[in-house]
Amino acid sequence: MSKRKKKWSTYKKSLVIFTVLLLIGGEFVLIYVNNSLKLFEKSDIDNYLNSLLADIKSSSQKGNIDKYFELSDVSSDYEKKSSLEKGYKELLKDAELSYKKTDNKNVYDLYADDNLIATVTLDDSKLEKRLGLLTFNVWEIDKVESYNDEGLYAFDIYVNSDYQVYINDNKINDKELVGTEDIEGYEDAYEYVSLPKLNHYKISGLTSKPEVVIKDKDGKKITAEYKDKAYYANDYYHTDSLDDAFKKLAHKDFDPLKWAENWSLFLTADLPGERWGFYKLSPNLIEGTTMYKRAYSWATQIDIQFTSVHELDKETFTNEKVSNITVYNNQAFSVEIYLEKHMTLSDGQKKTDALHDMFYYAYYDDAYRLISMKSVTEE
Repeated sequence: MSKRKKKWSTYKKSLVIFTVLLLIGGEFVLIYVNNSLKLFEKSDIDNYLNSLLADIKSSSQKGNIDKYFELSDVSSDYEKKSSLEKGYKELLKDAELSYKKTDNKNVYDLYADDNLIATVTLDDSKLEKRLGLLTFNVWEIDKVESYNDEGLYAFDIYVNSDYQVYINDNKINDKELVGTEDIEGYEDAYEYVSLPKLNHYKISGLTSKPEVVIKDKDGKKITAEYKDKAYYANDYYHTDSLDDAFKKLAHKDFDPLKWAENWSLFLTADLPGERWGFYKLSPNLIEGTTMYKRAYSWATQIDIQFTSVHELDKETFTNEKVSNITVYNNQAFSVEIYLEKHMTLSDGQKKTDALHDMFYYAYYDDAYRLISMKSVTEE
């Protein structure tokens, strides 16, 4: 009986050992299959890049972003201590990370929100064969080009020339000034009237998001508009009301809509007076400017005599609208004017001429003078 038990015990032991070996072998197979499926899943480029972005963010928060990005030696007059490591941690903490394929094979741009932070080139030369059925690429990083030689933050600033700009409580350096521009529409006016210009600054080399403060000539803080990586700041007054606009202007005895009507009549040879009515317009022009030359040329050249023969309708002007007024200082303003002029041609055909322009005025020599006008394009 004892011998039988001993033999049975040996059998059980063998069975247990065999079962354990089967379980181990099965576990190994399951692990191998699972790993194979994970590798196959990562072979999908979208999965790989999303995993890469997640690890980049994780690395930035752990302080080892140099695992992916080479950290340049940068410094700025507007930071006490520049640190790309700290800057990446701040930038990537709450940013939405994304990627876009470039025109080059296996090359992708990486973004944090709208900021291009790197370009990664991938190597797909390695092939993996698994389970006798799967053959797929194994993605690996070939190289990463990080854009931090000039810090992580770069932007432009456009402000009136008499404004003061501060970055992190430091007054902006003149070396950042890359250009000074005339106010659009007033290029011909600066010789005659006092107007601010527009200073253009370029800022780079910052590793942390800066605080930008802009003050006017009286030290009043100006709210800046930020778009497309640029700050825009001025204290121009915007309104659709002429009455409100003239409250900001030093001189009020002027009707820009009436002047626009006269200009429309002048263009079709309907403005009465010598030289086709030119001298009704000239008191509100500055001799020598482009606008003056344009009007004088039309009044004195033969083309004006070849306008279509017509009569003005009794209700000559309709649908008149004055809007989009900008007051630049107490001597200058621009205004958008729309109107329709109705005529009957000699053959009885009705014709409507529409005028839709932005008019730029400045007060000079006791009158508002038209500096320029630009056609408004409908969007």
